[in-house]
Amino acid sequence: MMLRYLLKYLMKGVSGKYGKVVIVTDSIPLAKKKRTIEKAIKAELAASLTGAIPYHIFHHASKSSVGLQIADYVNWAVFRKWERADHRSYNIICPPLQSEFDIFKNGTKDWY
Repeated sequence: MMLRYLLKYLMKGVSGKYGKVVIVTDSIPLAKKKRTIEKAIKAELAASLTGAIPYHIFHHASKSSVGLQIADYVNWAVFRKWERADHRSYNIICPPLQSEFDIFKNGTKDWY
């Protein structure tokens, strides 16, 4: 469900602006889980993308992917801010952030 919300939010701003979409996840060691996650990603992309925008899904080990390491650090910094009122790392990463919201704040799914 969270994957659906994330992709729906992200794809809302993509359609018509880019020629392709590239999704990169951490490596998924179990083939069955990998297929399940890929199926969910593909279903949401099909529902969210308008037109014939091609997409690619890659699974890279986070230890060898700078982009995934950055995403982990950003998420960790936001988590520290929200959960522990620790703004030290958040203040470093916040200038390029375009949005941030508490998806569970109202207890509804109407944020998108």
